[in-house]
Amino acid sequence: GKGLGLLHELPDQAGMMAALCPTFQVTTPDDLVPVLDAAFAAMLGARPGPVHIEVPTDVMPLPCAIPGPARAILRPAPDGALVAAARQRLAAAHRPVILAGGGAVRHGAAVQAVAEKLDAPVVLTANARGIMHGHPLVVPASPSLDAVRALIAGADQVLALGTEFGPTDYDMYVRGGFPDVSGMIRVDICADQLARHRAAVAVQGDVGDVLGLLGGFVTQADGAARAKMARDTALAEITPDFRAQVDLLRVVTEVMPDAIIVGDSTQPVYAGNLYHDAPRPGAWFNAATGFGALGFAPGAAVGAAIGSGRPVVCLIGDGGLQFSPGELRTAVDEGLPITYLVWNNAGFGEIASAMREVGATVIGCDPTPLRMEPFAAACDLPFVRIAPDRAALRAALIQPATGPRMIEVTIA
Repeated sequence: GKGLGLLHELPDQAGMMAALCPTFQVTTPDDLVPVLDAAFAAMLGARPGPVHIEVPTDVMPLPCAIPGPARAILRPAPDGALVAAARQRLAAAHRPVILAGGGAVRHGAAVQAVAEKLDAPVVLTANARGIMHGHPLVVPASPSLDAVRALIAGADQVLALGTEFGPTDYDMYVRGGFPDVSGMIRVDICADQLARHRAAVAVQGDVGDVLGLLGGFVTQADGAARAKMARDTALAEITPDFRAQVDLLRVVTEVMPDAIIVGDSTQPVYAGNLYHDAPRPGAWFNAATGFGALGFAPGAAVGAAIGSGRPVVCLIGDGGLQFSPGELRTAVDEGLPITYLVWNNAGFGEIASAMREVGATVIGCDPTPLRMEPFAAACDLPFVRIAPDRAALRAALIQPATGPRMIEVTIA
């Protein structure tokens, strides 16, 4: 940071990272232990997320003491009076609805237990997909859809769990009109999040901790029938093309139930964010919920395969694949079980569709796609080309594979 022209020197690396996550700097050996403690407390003690630790190159070779045991990580304890107020409101509800976001994804069993006690439909954001897979009370559809909004508007009590109410989940089409939920009970580990939306009761705490304190109520609220109505009408509401893509996602989960689908910003991923019942939490993960990062998925698929030990389906368009094609060689070198499912519509189809919807002239959306078969051969990947057909996709997916492979789905 002194402008000496050192290798990799940035004007303000910590300032750049601070826009993304908490950042810490080690400038002396004595800083190491307190910085590690502070970094892990920030990463795990409140809203989970990454942290950044910066060690200047002239500090790296200095000797330091071996750190002792890690300090205990403390999470915010729920306020007992607020939990009691939430319990009282839930016990009085006749048509409750639960909204579950990414903060609930590790607490599926607790969410299900409370939902069954309340007889409450559970609406899942994209990050919560997989909670209560196949359950009669689950609604794995976007709250941007009219059918899901109608379910929420008809509730006499909303319980919001670990969701930030981001517009990519709650107003994907930027049209406003989301129901007034200011009378909700809101649970979130982050005090800043709780301050951003009005709520009748706002409980700060880990979703699992708070749900463990709720109970003692049994509601007959016709929840399964309300959830089924929302599921059926939500699926009917999306376009025929999107419904066909949702059906192909079902094929992937039927043939590869243990796989994680890592999505880029491509049309089937947007379709799945509108409606997809993932087989378990963490099995549906993509960049099309805010960042819209084309080319995200190939590298993320590598990370998911290494981190989870599970097979991965990298769902990406022909345009997005051209942003980071080198990641396929990484998958080959590491022998990773990744299926690159390339949705080839010869361009940036989702962007072109968005332009047409607002009456804009479609420009810059037709890059010439890679010739996938020779490209796969150059990467030493087994390759098959199919039409967007349920039987063809099933036949391609059931072929045994010991490492990465490519399936190209060609769109007329």
